[in-house]
Amino acid sequence: MTKNEFKHRWESNDDGGGITFDDIAACAIDWGMCSNPRTHAMLTVTYKVLRAANTNDAENYAPNNEENN
Repeated sequence: MTKNEFKHRWESNDDGGGITFDDIAACAIDWGMCSNPRTHAMLTVTYKVLRAANTNDAENYAPNNEENN
């Protein structure tokens, strides 16, 4: 999935367009962010993918965001 496709789907509804961590992990690999996303903290990988796709709520998933701790 392209970054634009990801962004559109993620922002399509409150459930993230049905995107799963499998989808996020696949994007992290496809977009050259990491070769083994499952060996990293899920929140960190999610945040990086959301930032790369320029989603409107990426900062809500920042690993240092107080709401996530």
